[in-house]
Amino acid sequence: MGQGSEVWELFGHNAIWIHDARDGTDVAYNWGVFDWRQEHFIARFLKGRMLYAMAGFTIDETLRSYEYLNRTVWSQELNLTPAQRAEIKAYIEWNQRPENVNYLYDYFRDNCSTRVRDILDRALGGQIRAAATKARTGTSYRWHTLRLMQGDKPLVTGVEIGLARPADRELSAWEEMFLPVKLHDFMRTLQVSDGRSGGATQPLVKNERVLFQASRPPEAPAPPRLGLPLLVVGLAIAGFFVWSGVRAAPGRRQARLVAVVALGIYSLIAGLLGVILTLLWTVTNHVFAYENENLLLFNPLWLVLVVLLPVYFARGLAARATRLVALTIATLAIMPLLLHVTTLSSQANWPVIALALPPALAVAWVVTRHAAFVRA
Repeated sequence: MGQGSEVWELFGHNAIWIHDARDGTDVAYNWGVFDWRQEHFIARFLKGRMLYAMAGFTIDETLRSYEYLNRTVWSQELNLTPAQRAEIKAYIEWNQRPENVNYLYDYFRDNCSTRVRDILDRALGGQIRAAATKARTGTSYRWHTLRLMQGDKPLVTGVEIGLARPADRELSAWEEMFLPVKLHDFMRTLQVSDGRSGGATQPLVKNERVLFQASRPPEAPAPPRLGLPLLVVGLAIAGFFVWSGVRAAPGRRQARLVAVVALGIYSLIAGLLGVILTLLWTVTNHVFAYENENLLLFNPLWLVLVVLLPVYFARGLAARATRLVALTIATLAIMPLLLHVTTLSSQANWPVIALALPPALAVAWVVTRHAAFVRA
């Protein structure tokens, strides 16, 4: 199934359709069911411990649902031996039992698509994995995530900030099948053993057809180029900080108020982002947010400035502490740039550096410049 409009539909979906005229089975089984009403849903979502489930729906129900959502549906009939078909059906029957129906969801490593991949691979004796593990793709989890989410600019920017170094490793074709369309495409080209002793092979896909063609545009072929737009935003914010700082001379109360409010709001946002990034790394199962260098750009230290800036600009108090915090933040913000220049960084976060470094430097300049006024 192709892309939909909701966030959880952007990556597509898939299912195993079993049509068995002998026992009247005509059901598509999928592993992408979740329930907003499940116990502690929000806590599980935030911690990266969401429970997903498998469920079966008749093919008519399935097609009606995807036609309503305007999502393309393809089908591939597979060349499987009777024993392989029986094994898949037996596993699905076992998986449907109440004690087995739920699983701990991982958006990249254990999702609706990897479950289908693994079931087919098990029935084929590991032939899919053997063919796909060594095949490199030139893509990463970040690359595909930004590519598929790019229609929502705030969302894609937040994801760019939140994804860390583990999301930038090059994927094998096996790993890339976390996306249903990539599993579909790989199956289309795969040759597998026909089950005979002679070792002959045959295409895994016997035939393919489109069950419903959506009117929406196709998936974007590449992620957006965020570097230049985010640099423009970062420079615009920094420019406003510099302008407000120049005007915030002693005796200009309104100008100082503008500077304090502008710097304070940005510091609050940057600090809260830092808290979120810290929590994602330290207390959740979102492993692709671990070891995030963006913590050097957005960190909880910004929240200290939220407290210090008003008393500093209004009365010149806590001058040394304010300068120290601002300069420390600027120094930390420079470090990701240095890590890239020295090739010590493997995180693809140039756009985030472009967004966050100019404001950090501007805040340090404004605070230092205001100190000169205070001493004068």
